[in-house]
Amino acid sequence: MNLKAFLTGFLLLNSARADVLQKTLAKYAKAPSIQMDIKKTEEKAALGTKSEARGQLKYQKNKIYILQEGDKKTEIFYNNRQLTLVEHPDADFGDSGKRKVTQIKKNIHPMVKNLLSLFSNPKNFSKEFKVEKTTPSGDYELIDLKPAAQTDASVKSLQLKVKKSDLTLQELSFTDDVNTRTTISFSNLKTNAKISGRDFIFKAQKNDEVLSE
Repeated sequence: MNLKAFLTGFLLLNSARADVLQKTLAKYAKAPSIQMDIKKTEEKAALGTKSEARGQLKYQKNKIYILQEGDKKTEIFYNNRQLTLVEHPDADFGDSGKRKVTQIKKNIHPMVKNLLSLFSNPKNFSKEFKVEKTTPSGDYELIDLKPAAQTDASVKSLQLKVKKSDLTLQELSFTDDVNTRTTISFSNLKTNAKISGRDFIFKAQKNDEVLSE
């Protein structure tokens, strides 16, 4: 094989792999709603700790609700450009425990920003993250990305795992600026689930401990 033929084949192969990502992003962006079960693993390099949580994710245009149940139950509401983090008390407290509620308008957690970017606008995502390499693995494609220069520096690297046969996102992993690696696995995808707008609205309780950030 001559050099020209090799380079042509290499470029076509990389283009096909990049097309897998673009088609996957387009599929999610066109969905009226998204609902998935999730498993989140967080590894803190500085502390040498690892934690796991399971739950559910719901998405409608620029709105996200995430439920996580692990050592503690937490809920994330993102609506109208504001994030509300709800940390539930330990079960040992019974009904007397207070929920810790943090309302955030700036410094939105990178996990939420990455998910919003993935689900909402493929063109914007392609501007924010550039494909560094792709690695085929049977019916799956591992796609390593780096944030563009203008992107928030809180994310150092991002990897997506896509199932090629049905263009579904299987896993998202990212490393932040303090070397914490967060991996979110997705399952039971529904792209047209009936989701109420109320699911994305935080409901305060009288005994909430409210903080602002």
